[in-house]
Amino acid sequence: ETMSKDLAEATAAEEAAIKSYEELMAAKTKEVEALTQAIESKTKLIGELGVEIVQMKEDMDDTAAALMADQKFLKELETSCATKTAEWEERSKTRAEELVALADTIKVLNDDDALELFKS
Repeated sequence: ETMSKDLAEATAAEEAAIKSYEELMAAKTKEVEALTQAIESKTKLIGELGVEIVQMKEDMDDTAAALMADQKFLKELETSCATKTAEWEERSKTRAEELVALADTIKVLNDDDALELFKS
């Protein structure tokens, strides 16, 4: 009788331990699946970020090259503008001198002495 009672208690304890183990294994299996999914998700994110970094570096290189080209163009434009400004100033000065010369010529031609010269 005592042995039967001890056997029943041992069997109940063993069944409780088995049930506890199965519950623990089910919980740990779910935890492993969740962590595996998190690892896969983060691995995918790392890959996507790596691609974005490469693309951004390429964009940065392209932008740096465009900036250098724009700066070169700006220097050439400044030089060209300085040359054109100097040419315009020279042309304006020459034009002003020509206008003064024409005014003097008109004044001489309109003078009474010139009128006498043309009449004779």
